[in-house]
This record gives sequence, structure tokens and C-alpha cells, in this order.
Amino acid sequence: MTGVLAYLAAVWQVFRKDIQVEWRGRQGIPVMLVFALMIVFLFNFALQLSPDLQAGLAAGLLWVSLAFASTLGLNRSISLERENNALDGLLLAPVDRSAVFFGKALGNFCFTSLVGLLLLPIVSLFYQQNLLRLPLAAVLLLGVAAYTSLGTLLSALSIQARTRDILLPVLLFPLALPILIAAVEATRGLLSGQTLAELSSWVYLILAGALLFNAAGLLFFEIILEE
Repeated sequence: MTGVLAYLAAVWQVFRKDIQVEWRGRQGIPVMLVFALMIVFLFNFALQLSPDLQAGLAAGLLWVSLAFASTLGLNRSISLERENNALDGLLLAPVDRSAVFFGKALGNFCFTSLVGLLLLPIVSLFYQQNLLRLPLAAVLLLGVAAYTSLGTLLSALSIQARTRDILLPVLLFPLALPILIAAVEATRGLLSGQTLAELSSWVYLILAGALLFNAAGLLFFEIILEE
């Protein structure tokens, strides 16, 4: 039991460190939010669609905005660890490397989730859809958990590359595509009046992705960092 508590304490310390860095700098979340809002605003003025088509458009734009904004946050998160050899300090800590993964994944999840929850009323206003629903928020949080877990793992894989800012999206978007498709379909279905039970296949796919990517981080994060 003591080992579990020590492990959770290490995860908390990494998570708290990322929260403190963001609070002091206030650069990650504002940039992510502005980028996501630009996508929402531009497509709102560029496309004038019927109410039936707006449900699908709102679902797609919500997740496209979140995916691109989250990738910006993931890039910044791992770039900060390269400054002043901060990553070396983390690796020298006497804790399991997977605790570093879960701490950083939790931070990335919180940042992206905050941006996503702020987007919901804005997308609702511009696309005349009611996104302020508890089931939709649950799908959003589950999809963000899967996406940021995979993104955290791949950002560690690309940290040593000179072209890491380009390499991360190249690796992340194709692998995350099934999760994004499932999230879009689940969101579109909820906006069309379906229930979570009717959309269970999409929800289970997102959940499976979240479990798979977190398990991969648990098993392979140390190997990736050592490489």
C-alpha cells in the first residue's frame, strides 16, 4: 500500500509542477483557446448550412478544434522539459518512469478539457446547437483522455528529434484518427437526439482507446525515454 501511495504522490508532483508552470506563464491554455476559437469563428462565417447539417458540422469542428489546440499544448508541454535539462531532472528522480507519463498526461488532459468545456457554449451559440449536455460533456472528457494519453506518449517519442514540432502531428493524427472519428460520431448522434446507449459502440471504442494508450504509456514510456 505504501508503494501505491508513493507512486500516486509522484504522479501528483509531476502534475502539480505542470499546473504551476502553466499558472505562472499563462501561455499554453490562452494560445490553445485562441487557436480553437479561430477555427470555430472562421468556419461559422464561411459556411451557411441548414439546421440539419449544422449538427454534423458542429460536432466535426468541435473535435477538429480540440485536436489541433491539444497538439499545440502537447508540443509546448514537452518543449518545456527540454529547457534547462528539466527532463533529465525528472529522469533522475527515484520514481517509476510511468509516474512521469501519468503526471504529464493528466496535466495535458486538464488543459485540453478546460479548452473543450469553454468551447461548448461558444459552439452552441454560433451553430445553434445545444452542446451544454452532461452526456456530451462525458464524451468530450473521454475523448480528450484518449487523445492526450496518446499525444503524451508520442511527444516523449519525438522529444529528441530536431523536427519534433512537425514529427508529433505526423505521428499523432493518423494514430488518433479512429478515436476522433468515434468522438465525432458520438457527438453528432447526441446532437441528433440519440442516447448514449444507442451510441455505445462509439463510446466503447473511445474507452478502449483510452485504456490502450494508457497501458502503452505504463509499459513503454521508460523504454521510449531511454531511447
